[in-house]
Amino acid sequence: MSLLNNLNKKFNSDIKNTVTLSVRVTSEENAVLQEIADVVGCTRQDVIYQLISDYALPEWRNMKMGDENELTDSVEESNGVSYFLLNTNKTNSIVDHNIILEQGIAATFEDDYIGKMNRIKKGDVVFLYESGSGIVAYGTGSGKNIDESHPEKINHSSMRYQILSDFSLLDKSLAARDVKRILGNDIPFAQTLSRIKNGEVLYKHIKCDR
Repeated sequence: MSLLNNLNKKFNSDIKNTVTLSVRVTSEENAVLQEIADVVGCTRQDVIYQLISDYALPEWRNMKMGDENELTDSVEESNGVSYFLLNTNKTNSIVDHNIILEQGIAATFEDDYIGKMNRIKKGDVVFLYESGSGIVAYGTGSGKNIDESHPEKINHSSMRYQILSDFSLLDKSLAARDVKRILGNDIPFAQTLSRIKNGEVLYKHIKCDR
């Protein structure tokens, strides 16, 4: 009954910064949604929103917090360079996303995540991934981590970053499905930072397209 309880508590709350989402369901599924809405006294949209809040978002958080010591962590490219995919955190903060792209840095935020920056060594290639768009930029790690002295100015308790050399914004983002096709394997796009197998293949593909 947690869904109904949460609906009863929240459906009248003032939800800001929302966007319209269209969902196709069967007639039977629509009837179920309407019946739940009738029981609580809300709308079908409220029910769908609560389902996302109760089930989809926790799963997304688990994906971000999941085991990032993936098999590819033990793989190093033949030239000694490692390749990483860094999520620009746009789903949490457009400010974070803009800072990363405007300043040409790789950055992680909050105490649970900033330690991941230590994995990027000098000369490693970092691809910047924007949720919903794909890889939008890339650059080379310096290996020198910098802790932001006033992270509270951007509503964080901590921020660690590296300045990327040879930083380049792509003219056209490389969609997630194309990244998977080029690499021939799945990528944990939702995770903060993940090391990717066959990264040199992706790097050469992007360089050739420029």
